[in-house]
Amino acid sequence: MKTSAVKTTKLGFKLWLSVIVFGLIGQIAWIVENMYFSKFVQNNIEPEAYATTIMVALSAIAATAATVIGGALCDKLGKRKAVICWGYILWGISTMAFAFIPLDFSPDAKIKLVAVVIIMDCVMSFIGATANDAAFNTWVSDISDTTNRGKIDVVLAIMPVAAMGVVFVGLDSLTSTSEHWGEFFMLLGAVPVVGGILGFFMLKDAPHVKKQDTTGYWSNVFYSFRPSVIKENKMLYVCLLGSMCSGASIQVYQSYLINFVEKTLGITDYVIPLIVIVLGSAILSVVVGNLMDKYGKEKFYYPTIIVNVIGAIIVYCLKFVLGDETKMLALIMGGGVMVMGASLVMAGLFLGAFRDYIPHGKEGSFMGMRMFLFVLLPMLIGPGVAQFTINKVNMRTPDGMILYPPELFLAGAVVVAFALIPAYFVKKNDKNIRAKLIAEKEN
Repeated sequence: MKTSAVKTTKLGFKLWLSVIVFGLIGQIAWIVENMYFSKFVQNNIEPEAYATTIMVALSAIAATAATVIGGALCDKLGKRKAVICWGYILWGISTMAFAFIPLDFSPDAKIKLVAVVIIMDCVMSFIGATANDAAFNTWVSDISDTTNRGKIDVVLAIMPVAAMGVVFVGLDSLTSTSEHWGEFFMLLGAVPVVGGILGFFMLKDAPHVKKQDTTGYWSNVFYSFRPSVIKENKMLYVCLLGSMCSGASIQVYQSYLINFVEKTLGITDYVIPLIVIVLGSAILSVVVGNLMDKYGKEKFYYPTIIVNVIGAIIVYCLKFVLGDETKMLALIMGGGVMVMGASLVMAGLFLGAFRDYIPHGKEGSFMGMRMFLFVLLPMLIGPGVAQFTINKVNMRTPDGMILYPPELFLAGAVVVAFALIPAYFVKKNDKNIRAKLIAEKEN
């Protein structure tokens, strides 16, 4: 079968609207955990990097456990909609709870307060991962096929970028001083609550999804971690290893990004460069996403990874122009579009390929493994690499306050380069699995 170009399956307006709305709402909620909790802790409680590193690692473990449990539940029940809707509502409520954290505390209470924030973050991450990473991502696998998954996963990968823009432009000013953090958390928490309510009217489970009566619940929970299943579906895991390298690279600098721009670079008005990066990377990734669905993913792995590496190196070169705002903005926008655009495309490549290899009826059960390799390990590896880099460079102000260094992006370039290894194997197999799935679809 010739697969050089195929007609892609159309989702229709209602399905695309649901993908975009719930993908965006979920990422608006996640951006609080991924970026603003770090800023909240660094600016108001503990500026040293250890608190952020511990928080990121433990919340990732909580989110992974939730996805393993929640994904298996979705398969057992044969339902995704109810888990998504109720999960989003509880997710928002748990985010609002951060508005009640006291910021007027004595120095000897600092460690206890850091511990409280980390525990609350883990609870919020558990709920959010059940709703979004388990149920919503299972639903996406249900309604897609090999001819449109690249584009869908690219669009979903754009959602964190779009969420960043929405939050930065609309609410970031509330985080400039400690007085308005409560309002920030209340407003951000309201977003997934509204989303969960909307879901009862917008979402619909795919008609082919059935309740599983043949296997026990706990069998589904541990299904994707069995050695026999790994051996039988090895390419699925190779795809996730590629996404792991991409995710780990992003995690090297993501949690420190706001303070890097504001404090290390001294740029406080970054709305215009942010818009350029968001729009530029979104346009680039959507164009490439359409092409890889039409012509096959195998042509795009190597070029995308190379562009990601080059873009990260360009951002690292900010080190040599600190203080020259014109040159800094040029490097941020140029390198930022390359890094972010390539990262979005890599999500469409590796995660789209991952969905192609999932056995029918096990869509939810593999979401836990997706979370383990795509989220948990990157959130352990990335901050670990970041902590090593920050300590090694030891960039500080004259009064001893830490500054997050441009070397974080150089470290990110090294990490993402490892994706070339799984890309080699996925590239070799992509044409065969694509031909098989298209033949099944046409029969």
